[in-house]
Order: sequence, then structure tokens, then C-alpha cells
Amino acid sequence: MPVDGRRLRLPRTIWGIFALLSLGLGAVTAALLGASGKVSFTGVPQLQLPLPAASPESSGPGPQSGAAAVAAIDPAVGAAVLPALIEQGPFGPLPRIAADGRRPFLAYARPFDAAEPRPQISLLILGLGLQAEPTETALRLPAEVALHFSAYASSLPELVARARAAGHEVLLDLPMEPLDYPASDPGPHTLLAGDPVEVSLARLEWLLARAPGYVAVAGAGAGFAAGAGVPRVLDALARRGLALVELGGRALAGHAAAVGLPYAHAPAAIDGDPSMASIDYALAGVEAEALASGSALAVAQGYPVSLERLRLWATTLDHKGMVLAPVSAFVIERSGLAAESGDRGLARHSPG
Repeated sequence: MPVDGRRLRLPRTIWGIFALLSLGLGAVTAALLGASGKVSFTGVPQLQLPLPAASPESSGPGPQSGAAAVAAIDPAVGAAVLPALIEQGPFGPLPRIAADGRRPFLAYARPFDAAEPRPQISLLILGLGLQAEPTETALRLPAEVALHFSAYASSLPELVARARAAGHEVLLDLPMEPLDYPASDPGPHTLLAGDPVEVSLARLEWLLARAPGYVAVAGAGAGFAAGAGVPRVLDALARRGLALVELGGRALAGHAAAVGLPYAHAPAAIDGDPSMASIDYALAGVEAEALASGSALAVAQGYPVSLERLRLWATTLDHKGMVLAPVSAFVIERSGLAAESGDRGLARHSPG
């Protein structure tokens, strides 16, 4: 509840402390590590927030915020790919910043009222598109859950279109060299630390051209982070109006800040041990972090047990006083965009 224009945080703090104590020292540590500081953007034109009220291509009614904006989504419109945000590259359509400043990261984001006072939890399901059954199951999850697709998935444009038509935000996998490469090999278009910059940029263009309509890329960059091409690759992502979610580490955080790339770190997947008890315990830790800091991000593989536990767990959040938020909202908060705007009460609008 606002008090003199500010949010009253005492109840959240009390319940956060209670939840953390109940989960033990491990959850306390996870919650503390989950916080990130403000990011300073220097490499590309800075995002100006609050966001524009409407786009020139919109022919519908004026903008709405909060629950009204979400209720007004027309899936046929919300899933549209905007021509102004696409340019043709050597391997297919590439995302770009429109002439009027619109960026794919925000134009394709799921509408959400950032003034929402309840603790926010964002969910991201990893590695979809390669197997039909988990992909179909994930598509039936609540629309607030973001879906991460492999760039190697067949019929990827159709899968992305289906996901967006169902209301999901889409993130594209960015395969980067892992620490144990080549024992672990993310595929033929992996960004490798030892490759020349031109090779890395060509591979990046191939990956980004797999399908239009995604808000961000996501991948584990620990091994690639030492490469000479990292600044150029992340700068290319920033200049195309995208965001980056780094999975399982923060090796790319400094590079992202240097080039103005909206960035967030995602913790280890909640289903490293794919058992019901372990997943439920990990989700309790996610709740504790959200209560303590106001927001949290949980990532999971597309295991049947994970998808089923998440489906059931998502139905409990409302009576716990929490809310599902899109991954883009988490990235905006953790990368400092909301703080820099001077107004956390931001609302994003359907691109129309």
C-alpha cells in the first residue's frame, strides 16, 4: 500500500526474514547473492523510461496500465512481428532498434504494471524446441512464464509465434563456450573464446536470425567471457535493442554494463536435482528471495516433473500474496532501468 507516494516495505521485510530463517543459512545466502546493483549504461543510446505511451503503428485505443493493460491484450496483435524492428541480414531477419527508438526488448515484452506492490517472481523454462512433449507442455503454462528456445530447434519461427500468441515472452538461446568445453559442446554455432571477432559476430548473426519476436537472449557465458570478442558481441546485442540473461553466473555482467546492454543474472536451475522434494525446496527459496528483495527469478529445465510442479506451484502464489511477473520486468529492475527513470511505477504497453 503506498504511503506518501512510497511503498510500505515493513510487512514484506518481516515475512522475508521469517521465510529466510525457516529455510536456513543456505536460502539466506542465495537471497543475498540474488541482488544486483545498478548498472550504468554508456555504450548505446540509453533507454528512456517511462516508455512511450503508444507506437506510431498502433491503430487501437490509447495505452492502458496495470491489470487493465494485461486484460486488453489481443493475442493476434500481441504476437505480431513489427516490420520496423526487423532488418534483413545474411542469414535471415535480424532484430534492430526502430527509427523511432523502439527496441525488441520492450516492444515484445509482456505488459506488466511495474508499480505492482506484491513480491514478484519471474519464471523461465529453458531449452525448449528440441523435444515436442516438453515444448507442448510448457506452452500450456501460465502466460506469465517466459519460454527459452534453442536456436537449433526445427520450425523455430512457428514455435515462437505460438508461444507469443499464448502470451509468453520468448528468449532465444545464445550458445557460448562453457568452462568444460569441448567435453560440453553447445553446438556448431557456439561462440568460442578463441575465435576471431569476425567469426563470433557471424555466428551471432546466424543465431539471431533463427526467428523474430524474442525479447532477449539467454545463455551461460563463463568460458566465452575470457574471449577478445566479448565486448563486440555484447555491443551488437545492445545495438539491436535486446537484453541478456546470463544463466548460472555473472561472468558477462561487467561487459554488459560497459556497452549498455540490459542484463540480469539467473541463478542455477531449480531442478538440478529433478525430484519433487528438491524442486519444491528450491521454489521455497525463490519465494524467500522475492519476499526479502521484492523480486526473484527462477529457471527450470523442461523436465516433466519440473513443469508439473511449476504448474501447481503457480496456482498458490496469489494466496501467498505474490505475483508472477514477466522476465523482462525482472531484467528492467535488476539492470537499474526503473531506478534511473526516477519512477518505478512503469507500465509497458502492447506494441499494437
